[in-house]
Amino acid sequence: MRRFSFLLLVIWFGCDDGGTTPPADAATPDGATTGDAAAACTGAAYDPCTDNAQCMSNNCRMFNGANLQVCTQTCTPGSNECPMQNGQPVPCNNMGICRPAAANVCTR
Repeated sequence: MRRFSFLLLVIWFGCDDGGTTPPADAATPDGATTGDAAAACTGAAYDPCTDNAQCMSNNCRMFNGANLQVCTQTCTPGSNECPMQNGQPVPCNNMGICRPAAANVCTR
């Protein structure tokens, strides 16, 4: 009986799921991966940062009210010149800085 139970366990855990589970490194629409680790930050607009050198724009800004520190760029208030984030427009705040609602999902 033990051999039969062991055989059933081996068969159960060894079966394929039929391809319904994406691979660990499959990309999501925002560029992150479905695995345990997020994609590495590249310094793109809205990536989290701690200093200007981490940003392609050389512009790392802290938005205290949102507790958000990201790579960003200057803009003309009221314009639509900020880079989009995940297909969504990002507003230019009254201080002339593109301010996303949240940082990109990536790791440093």
